[in-house]
Amino acid sequence: MSGLKIPLTFSPENFYEKNLRNLDKNDSLEKSIKKSINDFIKLLVTSPKGSYKPDMRFGYSLRNCHFENANSKDEIKGKKICGKSETTNNYAYDLGKAIALFEPRLQFAEVKTDFERKQAKITISITGLIAETKKEYQQDLEFYIWKNNANF
Repeated sequence: MSGLKIPLTFSPENFYEKNLRNLDKNDSLEKSIKKSINDFIKLLVTSPKGSYKPDMRFGYSLRNCHFENANSKDEIKGKKICGKSETTNNYAYDLGKAIALFEPRLQFAEVKTDFERKQAKITISITGLIAETKKEYQQDLEFYIWKNNANF
């Protein structure tokens, strides 16, 4: 018998992958993988860098600056808020590196960040290629900083 038993014992087969491959529709597999990547990236973005003790590299450095103010050049602590992951010294570059390190299911990830000063809103656009399905990936996230109701 394969799968899990109570009390938990593991079979030699990988229960999770076996059942994913037996789904009726490939579309369900694609949606499942995309949702999993979306959720993981949200976790990565909402976690302040250094908040995960086993690996202090995990997290997004901009979340560490929640109470900092941007200067007139839209910079926080010397880094630009707006930018793309191809250029250094911005928060998009930091997130691109974190995605490459912690999310291997997403290949060729590119990150772009935009900042609206009046609303204190940051928009993050992430694109790439899902490794298993070879389908294009895109996710847009928005969050507000410097407000009592900061949210995603």
